[in-house]
Amino acid sequence: MRLSSPAFTDGGLIPWRYTAPNANELPPLHIEGVPAPAHSLALILEDVDSPLGTVTHWLAWNIPPETRSLNAVNLPEDCRIGTDSFGKVGYLGPIPPEGQHHYRFTVLALDAELELEDGATRPQLERAMKGHVLDRAEVSGIVDASGRDGDGGKA
Repeated sequence: MRLSSPAFTDGGLIPWRYTAPNANELPPLHIEGVPAPAHSLALILEDVDSPLGTVTHWLAWNIPPETRSLNAVNLPEDCRIGTDSFGKVGYLGPIPPEGQHHYRFTVLALDAELELEDGATRPQLERAMKGHVLDRAEVSGIVDASGRDGDGGKA
């Protein structure tokens, strides 16, 4: 399975427009090679450089396995959204307090739809996914707290 974004290269700078201080949009994501037995997908966005430890910015699950792209206005109807590390349900884009932080998007192919309602926490999601993960893929990008993107300016 493969996860990529036309907005940034793996390990590259995520454009400022996709950050919480700017437009707070989910960057477009492309999913390829979902295993045939998959019944659903889950997606996790996390800041792996937070001084608090890994911080969850977004949880989504019960995404149809035939989904090949996601963006800010193209979330599948039956998709469920969880609670982030800040206690909010919904998407919170990258928002580094200082310096550069790495943000990892992970998609997981699952052999079942999950019996979780909107607002579930990451530990609840992880417990529900246990034993159901068929495959996973990641793409990571960097956000600089100064608001500089790959073009050297605010996007």
